[in-house]
Amino acid sequence: MSAGYPSIAGTLAICFALTNPSFAQDSGVPSKAPEQPAPSTPAPALAAPAKPPVPPKSSPPRTSTSSTKAPTSAATRSDFSTAVEKLSPIVQDVQIVGPWTDGDLEGVWRTVMVQPSGNDAKMHFFVQQLQTDDDNGVSIRSTTEIPEIAQLKGQIVGYRADEPNEEEPNTLGLFFEVVPADGEVSETYELHFTPGQPYSFAPASN
Repeated sequence: MSAGYPSIAGTLAICFALTNPSFAQDSGVPSKAPEQPAPSTPAPALAAPAKPPVPPKSSPPRTSTSSTKAPTSAATRSDFSTAVEKLSPIVQDVQIVGPWTDGDLEGVWRTVMVQPSGNDAKMHFFVQQLQTDDDNGVSIRSTTEIPEIAQLKGQIVGYRADEPNEEEPNTLGLFFEVVPADGEVSETYELHFTPGQPYSFAPASN
């Protein structure tokens, strides 16, 4: 055989060594190293539990500025209710008893009866002249007490105004029904009142 090719015996020895590793160790032919197992891939770490979502901060309710806004307990008080609450508890009776005119001025008559507490308390009677203006405003022009009423020995059970007098449009006439302390039948008293002039209060003539 030529020198460029290996011998048949050498080729067989190499093949036998490849198929029999123990022979290869004995024969000095290096054997193929056994494959090492692939390194195990570490298990992925457990994910941390998700944090619960943080609820959004609630904003304070906005106060409506529209016309439907509920007004506060202080804004709902009208001037009328305030006037009534300021009325003294000793005021027992208030009436508008008729109109009056005095030149270009006009208004209404108002009567007020006041009785303090107590068994022997006397009734006090006042006549007020209320004046109105072009803006529908009202003001008190005068207030006059009729002290004779507090001196009556009896109880006023009612009173009424006389019809307005066109000849005396600034004069008030009142009729009182009074039950005497020692009687049961009422008696009638008459009041004629004109501002700035002496008034008269006496038993009615008819």
